Amino acid sequence: MASTTVQKPICPVCQQADQVKTTQAAYDSGVARCAPPDMPTKRVPLFLPFLLCMVFVGFFVFAIVILIGSEVTLAPAFQYTLVGLTLICIIAALVVSYMTFQSVVKGDAEATLRFPAWDRALAVWRSLYYCARNDVVFDPKTNKVLSNEELAALRSMEEGKAERVSATLVQQQ
Repeated sequence: MASTTVQKPICPVCQQADQVKTTQAAYDSGVARCAPPDMPTKRVPLFLPFLLCMVFVGFFVFAIVILIGSEVTLAPAFQYTLVGLTLICIIAALVVSYMTFQSVVKGDAEATLRFPAWDRALAVWRSLYYCARNDVVFDPKTNKVLSNEELAALRSMEEGKAERVSATLVQQQ
């Protein structure tokens, strides 16, 4: 029976491998700074526009049911105005829904454009190791210890910071 053992890399600080683990194992054990890069997302506010539209449409529908459906005699001009305002609110709600849907689609498209950079950052993150003895994250190919700023930049997907860290580590290989 043949056994293949994967040898852990040696920490560049203490020159030992007994406390070295992958960044995934370190993150799973509770080391927050070893968190993987954040998946690109785009948040679009949906609640407020829909809430306002529901309130206005609900108000006018309620007014129609109560005022026009009751035995109170209302002037025809007031009834037509109330129905017209209700229709305007319903149309406005549909327009707001359409615009909100379009902004969600646009946000998804923007997030999708950042997926290749996220994939590269995730590949770099998977190649890193953590030494529990020295509390450092390092790249075993270059023996470079990453600073907290470089780890934060690798995790964030803002303005290409992760791409610069990934490119720096790849160039040093």
